[in-house]
Amino acid sequence: MLFSIRIGAEAGAGVMVTGRMMAKCFTRGDYHVVCYPEYPSLVRGGHNVVQVSIGTSKVYSPPQKCNIVMALNRDAVFYHKDFVSKGGVIIYDEALDISAFKIPKGVVVFPVPLAKLIEKAGGSPKMKNTVALACALAMADYPFDILAGVIEDEFGRKGEDVVKKNIAVAKEGYDYVESKNFEFDIKPLSKNRKMLLSGNEAIALGAVKGGMKFYSAYPMTPASNILHYLFTNERKFNIVVKQTEDEIAAMNYTVGASYAGARSMTGTSGGGFALMVEALGMAALAETPIVVALVQRIGPSTGMPTWTEQGDLRFALHASQGDFLRVILAPGDLEECFELGFEAFNLAEKYQLPVIIISDKFLGEGLFSADRFNEKLKIERGKIVKGLPALAPNTRFKRYELTNDGISPRVFPGTPNGMHVGTSYEHDETGFSTESFIMRTKQVDKRARKIKKLLKDLPAPKLYGPKKADVTIVCWGSQKLPVLDAIGIFKKEGIDVNVIHFTYIFPLDKAAVEKAFKGCKKTVMVENNSTGQFAGILKEYCDFQPDFLLLKYDGRQFFGEQIVEQIEKIIASKYKGKREIRIHEKEDLEYYNPQRHGL
Repeated sequence: MLFSIRIGAEAGAGVMVTGRMMAKCFTRGDYHVVCYPEYPSLVRGGHNVVQVSIGTSKVYSPPQKCNIVMALNRDAVFYHKDFVSKGGVIIYDEALDISAFKIPKGVVVFPVPLAKLIEKAGGSPKMKNTVALACALAMADYPFDILAGVIEDEFGRKGEDVVKKNIAVAKEGYDYVESKNFEFDIKPLSKNRKMLLSGNEAIALGAVKGGMKFYSAYPMTPASNILHYLFTNERKFNIVVKQTEDEIAAMNYTVGASYAGARSMTGTSGGGFALMVEALGMAALAETPIVVALVQRIGPSTGMPTWTEQGDLRFALHASQGDFLRVILAPGDLEECFELGFEAFNLAEKYQLPVIIISDKFLGEGLFSADRFNEKLKIERGKIVKGLPALAPNTRFKRYELTNDGISPRVFPGTPNGMHVGTSYEHDETGFSTESFIMRTKQVDKRARKIKKLLKDLPAPKLYGPKKADVTIVCWGSQKLPVLDAIGIFKKEGIDVNVIHFTYIFPLDKAAVEKAFKGCKKTVMVENNSTGQFAGILKEYCDFQPDFLLLKYDGRQFFGEQIVEQIEKIIASKYKGKREIRIHEKEDLEYYNPQRHGL
């Protein structure tokens, strides 16, 4: 079973809070939930929407169609009327004039006297969202007591009177709709509760579980809620969180805190990461372990700040000048966000290098349900030396010793007999700067030798679906979610399609990649960018080239239905002689500018 509700209103009307409350209602009934927000890059104005999708089995991403649209203004009816499934309903305020809009056949319009219901319950106009939320849940025949509990949790900090009035207006809306006859029947599956977290929050939790003690950042959408979440829970997590004056400072704080011995992290999006790259190189040369969360949005430059894309992979791979090893991790779901948030620190400290967790707006800001995360994770700090013998006269500690595995002994400031220089200059074994041609070559080779041991620590890509299939979808990061939904559709249709998903993006083990693709008949690379960046990396490092590139770069992630439609065409040989397939949304709605549509 898959059931989906969209909530739409003008920016500032509280749609995001309403969507989160609805999602919580369903997680408290043990449903699998995805809560997906969309909004333009405006302080005020434009249109905001949240889609809450639930299922009795795993739901990975939002579908294109929904069962109910909850329209809090006239724009919402216009924007979403064509995305309601046949037999679905549009709930809207009866004060709105929607007579000019052509409603698709088979879709029911249901006006609700929101103002009258609020007045009857003694509430205020600000409570319109609460009434509308109750109406949608009543239409789904979902129990009111669960909504009342969520209202108590959401508004409890505002006082008992606010809670009581919100519950009262919600009850008026619920009773008004419940008296009507609708065919939806969504009941709680059990009394178990699932967690509801964004991908960014899961990365933050994984980092805290991994021993992170310092986080510095400057707010930048869509990475900001990592900072917000950690700051809100700073004392609870026993960490230090610093909002810096800019991203340059954020990275320098992170490098400095790591040099001092604290597991440290920063987070940003593309434009902020551009400011961080010089200090990223400093961390690499000084072999100071750091973790960076790079949450992608559309670029270049300011781009479309509140929309999603996978366009920064090449940037992450080549950021900063010169050659140096780095690790790039790309979580594909909530559980991987948590686990890679943890594992990033192990890899950073074991190999004394930068680790970049590359995510995107879709996964980072989307809310997903989960049961418990894997807590059987082990912290590994690498070659940290605590007890050092006394140094011989006129000798220094070899912080950058030329070791066989490329990993030198690391000490924290204040360690007896471990005094050394950490520098952004090329250096000798003691850390003092050098312009020796021989030492330069030896230090570069030493740092590069880490890759041999590192590759043994990086898991191979994962296979989902049947071992043998007519078509294999290849993807990385967040696009795993709509791809897995597509696999579910194919399974119902009796079509054998499987998935190879990469979370460990770089470095790549050519032998492991070749093994993963052995026996694949036809491969389709799905990427949320315009050039097939990861396909190019696979070709460069592993000599693998997919048969087809399925690309989307309009600001939205793929939808499962879109992937199914295109792969069915590939199976039917409708793309003979064509390798690149570019898709986009069929409706140009532009939430940024409602006036364009005469609204």
